Amino acid sequence: MTPPTGTLEREVLRARLGELWERTGDAALGRLSEEKAPFDGAAFETLQHRSDWVSTCLMDAYRNTHDAAVFALLFELNRDSFLFAIESKLRRAHVPVDAQDVLQDAFLNIYRYPHKFHADRAEAFRNWGHRIVQNTLLKFLKGQARMSRQLHLDDEEQALPADEHALPPDRLASEHEGAELVNHAFLLFLNLYLLHYEQLCEREKVALRMVEVEDVPYREAAQRLGIRLENLKMVVFRGRQKIYRGMHQSLELMHAGKPVVPSSN
Repeated sequence: MTPPTGTLEREVLRARLGELWERTGDAALGRLSEEKAPFDGAAFETLQHRSDWVSTCLMDAYRNTHDAAVFALLFELNRDSFLFAIESKLRRAHVPVDAQDVLQDAFLNIYRYPHKFHADRAEAFRNWGHRIVQNTLLKFLKGQARMSRQLHLDDEEQALPADEHALPPDRLASEHEGAELVNHAFLLFLNLYLLHYEQLCEREKVALRMVEVEDVPYREAAQRLGIRLENLKMVVFRGRQKIYRGMHQSLELMHAGKPVVPSSN
């Protein structure tokens, strides 16, 4: 059984990369959107090589810009292969660990530590990302093993030997606070996205819902709306731009201590 690859259609991926290039100004994403190597001297030797360069350049762009839309596409392209690796290892381990929990924690670490990434080769993100997945899974397995030992203690409450790998209380508190901060930020972005999504015209709402929520292929979505494929891409692009622009303005208002009142688009 082979691991899954990214599920985006080629033209859809090109359009998404083009949008991110316009948002971030990242030259490598611009070249990839035109199906060119990300820089002079790089080459697409195989389909895997091309896929690796896309993920590595996305991670590098996120490291430089911290743009949430860049991270979202990176997650979308690598979620299935990471989950496949986690589930394969869990089947051999025979322990009750939720693969989705491991996946979420792994991407949380990727989200929090982009400065540790080095885009020095095509497979840089694939190798780095799978190391994070492996380390995250090991943490879950060790936690499950400690829980199992505790469940088998005698009534006399025997003392367990100290775990040399366990984090000290102050480090655990810091890690917990960091996770809480990321969770709050994520909820804030989701609420702002919904706030400005509601300001779109009906056609923009329907197009975004089909493409981003229902995962309808662009061609099918264009047929349902009765418009050309190129027009659909423009509707989706403009809708996204309105949302991102509105979110940016709302964050500036919040930073200034002013109420967030969305303007009609």
